[in-house]
Amino acid sequence: MPMRRPLARTVILAFLGLALLLVVGGSAERAMDACGLEAVAHANARYLEDALTQSLKTFAVLSSLKVGLAVVEGTEVGVGFGLEIGDVVQAAYDFVDIAWRTVMGAGVILVGTRFLLEAARLVDGWLLALTLAGLLLTLAVRWWLPRWTGLHQTLRDASLLLAVLTAAFYVVLPLSVSGGGMLSARITAPVMAEAESGLETLRAKLFPEEAADEKGFLARWSDTRKQIDRLAATIKEKTAALMVMGLKLIAGYLFDCIVFPLALFIFLLWATRLIARHLFGLQKRQERMDDLEAVLHKTGLTRVSSTPPRARRFVRRGG
Repeated sequence: MPMRRPLARTVILAFLGLALLLVVGGSAERAMDACGLEAVAHANARYLEDALTQSLKTFAVLSSLKVGLAVVEGTEVGVGFGLEIGDVVQAAYDFVDIAWRTVMGAGVILVGTRFLLEAARLVDGWLLALTLAGLLLTLAVRWWLPRWTGLHQTLRDASLLLAVLTAAFYVVLPLSVSGGGMLSARITAPVMAEAESGLETLRAKLFPEEAADEKGFLARWSDTRKQIDRLAATIKEKTAALMVMGLKLIAGYLFDCIVFPLALFIFLLWATRLIARHLFGLQKRQERMDDLEAVLHKTGLTRVSSTPPRARRFVRRGG
């Protein structure tokens, strides 16, 4: 068998050693970046930056609505009227507050994702080097120290774990973010853009002078019962629309920041583990066949390999 030839073993170990030297020296990293990893990293950075900028704009609009509604809710113009305006504004304020918290959490997740990708770029080279070193040691122990079965199994399991981690940092995590960005652009982005535009229009209609003069706004809406009455009627009229826009916004950010990337990460990681287990399982089966061949060689039996797999049998040499 080819795997039992010293030349084949030497070539395989030499290849792994050369690959390890290239990884440590940085040449392998530059080659993989040229093959597309760097392009994916830049695309992810642009997507996260654009998403964070948009979330900050939405957060500012929601903050403006939240402050305005809080001021109106706390306004007292007569006992009965104060209770009435509070009841009208309370539902709208609660919904805006939920959306406000969701967008704030989405911004934190976006910044954390960017930090995670940067950390992955720092450690993925070391993980790849450890994976290659583990494979080299596993094969060396298997071929030249066959009696050290415990050490060989430990090295093989460690190599499997390192291989999965390396694939996760190099491929799975970046592709999860970029895939989430593609799904966001096709599914949630139009809905979120419509909701954000509607919220901006509603904020301008409810509090037209807030951005220009906050003190004037407070004096205007706190001291004029007629204007507060009109504001209460507008809020009551737009509450349903505000809730629909808030629901779209909340669902959009949840899917963009959690559902899409997390689902892709879990699927790609599962596929990576499945492939790695299959490859290491093939190696394990090959090792069993090598052990069987060695036992048969010692007992004077050999396997007839020219027959089909199901019809293979063992015959005595020279028989």
